[in-house]
Amino acid sequence: MLTTRLTHLPPNRAVLLRNETCVYCGCRIEPGADTKEHVIGRRFVPKGSLNGDWNLIVRACKPCNNRKSDLEDDVSAITMQPDATGLHATPEELLAIDAKRKAQNSRSRKTGKRVAESAETMSLKFPVGSHAELTFTMVSPPQLDSARVYELARLHMSAFFYFITYNHEARTGGFWPGEFCPVMRAPRSDWGNPVLKAFMNSVQSWEPRFLVTTAGGYFKAAVRRHPSAATWSWAVEWNQSYRVVGFLGEREPAAEVVKSFPALQAHTVMQGKDDWVRYRTESNLAEDEDFLFGCAETDGQA
Repeated sequence: MLTTRLTHLPPNRAVLLRNETCVYCGCRIEPGADTKEHVIGRRFVPKGSLNGDWNLIVRACKPCNNRKSDLEDDVSAITMQPDATGLHATPEELLAIDAKRKAQNSRSRKTGKRVAESAETMSLKFPVGSHAELTFTMVSPPQLDSARVYELARLHMSAFFYFITYNHEARTGGFWPGEFCPVMRAPRSDWGNPVLKAFMNSVQSWEPRFLVTTAGGYFKAAVRRHPSAATWSWAVEWNQSYRVVGFLGEREPAAEVVKSFPALQAHTVMQGKDDWVRYRTESNLAEDEDFLFGCAETDGQA
């Protein structure tokens, strides 16, 4: 499914822009200094899932292309890994095969080790009486670096914003005025948390400017326009296992929306003089309550 407010496009075809400026940094591309860039990297999603599905192909300067490829490497590998219970986001064999291969070949930028060796362990020690202590050890799947997550999301949004503002005669697109403001990132097991639900409910009525579900459902993105301000909400979903949301444009209208979001409640396990341990229970999102990438209207849908 593909929706934009500017273009009617068949969802099973790649769109090729002959842009003269880089979709990521805006620099004018000199002859021979560009690369053919798949905005949704063909190796970012499970192998073959983009065959016959929609993608955006653009020109990008080599530094931006290289930086995005580096970000995609570990983000792709980690978002394909099974959760703490050993289950993948879907039972499809192509996901399990690619996840195993990437775990061996990709390196976590957070741990410096192969993704397969990057599970994180935390041990908690509790005193029992005056002469003993009890130790709990918890192991989590490989974790993403937040700065890398938000930077990749920013690059995706830069390309999609460029696309929906693209002038075919001038062969250039635009960039949002203002700031890029991430709000939250979350694994699939926590898509029902209060902040993500509040975000989804708050922006659902905003005008959809770009909605796409492609790569067999392994990539989703949404951009919606504020009713009265130069502010847009954005969201991406990677490999059916990870979501990132936020705003771009004018900060004040976005800040007003965020003020209404509830605070996440953490529970204290251990409180010391100089340290503490807290946890928050993750919240699943029921399928019939999930409309983050849905569209309430059909105008522009192809």
